[in-house]
Amino acid sequence: MGASIAFHLARRDVDVVLLEKDHVASGATGHSGALVRQHYESRIGIRLARESLASFQRFEKETGFPCDFRPTGFLSGTRARDVPAFDSLFNLLRSEGVRVERLSPSDAKTVEPQLEVSDYAAVVYDPAAGYADPIATAHGFAAAAAVDGAKVFAGQAMAALATRTGHVTGIKLRGGKSLACERVVVAAGNWTPQLVAKAGPRLPLRFVRGDVAILRRPVDFGPPPKIHFDFYGNTYSRPEGDKDTLCGYMDTNPRKTARNHELVETLPSATVRHLRGRLAKRFPRMAEAQPRGGWSGAYDVTPDSYPILDRFGPDGLFVAVGFSGHGFKLSPEVGRLLAEFVATGRRPEALEALQASRFEEGRPVRPDAPFPRRGRRLP
Repeated sequence: MGASIAFHLARRDVDVVLLEKDHVASGATGHSGALVRQHYESRIGIRLARESLASFQRFEKETGFPCDFRPTGFLSGTRARDVPAFDSLFNLLRSEGVRVERLSPSDAKTVEPQLEVSDYAAVVYDPAAGYADPIATAHGFAAAAAVDGAKVFAGQAMAALATRTGHVTGIKLRGGKSLACERVVVAAGNWTPQLVAKAGPRLPLRFVRGDVAILRRPVDFGPPPKIHFDFYGNTYSRPEGDKDTLCGYMDTNPRKTARNHELVETLPSATVRHLRGRLAKRFPRMAEAQPRGGWSGAYDVTPDSYPILDRFGPDGLFVAVGFSGHGFKLSPEVGRLLAEFVATGRRPEALEALQASRFEEGRPVRPDAPFPRRGRRLP
């Protein structure tokens, strides 16, 4: 997210410095599922995702660097009891210009031969969806920002914000150095709350653990599968290259919090087996899949599962936080919009609903077409 914001600011001829405490994409970004989809339950989510997908499709032309976007297509089904909610969401997507198709179970089997559809009454198909390489994407944004004049510094961590009489004057770095500037955007993921803790009110964020397993498909599985959301089995999956499948849990309920938000680059074997077992209920051949590793991280989750993109605290400070597992796929459009906000001082209309004050004021983002009605959140 920071690299995208830096790229879009640099394109506006703003003098910009991008700081990374380790190296670009070293944390959660490099371990993102990196899905690029438009399947959201609110208009604001669909619009951000739609514009971001278009940016991923033209990424190399726009930045000069590849993001390795692969258009796999996206599938998700409904059982009979949820057909009304399914149809409402389908119609919402179509009304927002998303070219989804409504498939019968037999048609879905034609599109995805290995998919178990016996309990599905209908399936939504978005052929434009896919996934990108998260490391290549972050590096592409950062490198393109540098080409446009930005300075990118790795191994430089922010320690504190410097202010005077209610205005940002710069930041203090770990090690004692400082950087003078008039505007600061903090887009540090799970570390954002502690970096701005003294600057304003407490950000309403919780950390929700997310587990990801990599599974080697059976050698005779066939073509790589499409992205699939299984609301009933609580799994999402996508191909990882030509031989593997990436699989994780869909449920990111903010009531299930984690104290530790550090990334753990291993996954207990019991968790891998559990994910494989759940996935095999939808792709039976995956019962034979071989574990290839995994990791466990944490989402920074807001009460409505949409980000906070706003001014915050002293004049000149902005935050981009609380992406709730959606950050990667929304990064191109969020970067563009927030760069406009920072550069001009005028909040784009698209960001009106994502102000930090919305929770205290009782106006969280609400789904326009929730599916299924139990309220499970999407990764």
